[in-house]
Parts: sequence; C-alpha cells; structure tokens
Amino acid sequence: MLFKTHFVIALFFVLVFFSYVENPLVFLPVAFLATVLPDIDSRFSKIGHYKLSRIFNFFVHHRGVMHSFTFLAFISSLIFLFFRKILLPFAFAYSLHLLLDAFTVSGIMPFYPLKWRTKGKIKTGGFLEGILFVSFLLMDLFLLFFKIYLIVK
Repeated sequence: MLFKTHFVIALFFVLVFFSYVENPLVFLPVAFLATVLPDIDSRFSKIGHYKLSRIFNFFVHHRGVMHSFTFLAFISSLIFLFFRKILLPFAFAYSLHLLLDAFTVSGIMPFYPLKWRTKGKIKTGGFLEGILFVSFLLMDLFLLFFKIYLIVK
C-alpha cells in the first residue's frame, strides 16, 4: 500500500485510541514512524529514498524481512529491553502496516525466513486502495471534528 493509505489508516486508529493512551505525545509520533518504517526497504517509498535508508535497500529486498512478524518480534524485544514506553505504539503501528500489506496482491512473508506468503486482492495504488484511502480519510475527518467538538463543548 501507499504511504498515504498507511498514514490515514494509522491516523484513524490513533484517533480512536488517543484518549486511552498513557502518554499521547509519545504515542503519536512513534505510531506514525512505525507505520511507515517497514517500507524503509524500498527505495521508492517516502522513507526509503533517503540516503541513510539506502543501507537497508542494499541488504534487504522489499517485502522481505522488514515486512515480517519475525522482524517485528525481534525489534519489539529490543524495544522492550531498552525503551518500554514506546513498545505499545511501535508494535501496534508496525503490525498494522504488516496487516494492511498482507491484503495486497504482492502480500508479505509474515514468518520470514519461511517462504509462505500471504496474498490479497488489493493492488498497490489501485482502485480498491483508493476506496480504502478515501473511506479512512473521511472517517479521520469525522473523528477529528468529533474530538474537537467534545473539547470545545
């Protein structure tokens, strides 16, 4: 899926859970970083075209190890040991990215290095993804206005 689709879907869930998290100012940026982080392995992605990302582009291929729950478990273990406060938003948003990409035509290998691959019907940048994007964008706007209304009221 495209960056914008990952972003609006992550925003929806951030808005839903925002009032329930312990530290919203930590939750928000960590969740948004984690929702785009798996695409660091693609030089064509928003995060993957930076020079620092080229290291990942050289060593891993797109939708390989970075798009696996195996990698998420490894990174989550490290975060648990050193940065526990960001574990929940990181693991939540990263797994959301993986789940969304699992429904695309390209799919993911969820338990890399096992070669089993999920495959869905959504073509990246295609019509179904466009519908998904617009739907979540409208829900984001609704939730945002609703939350602002509750604050002002």
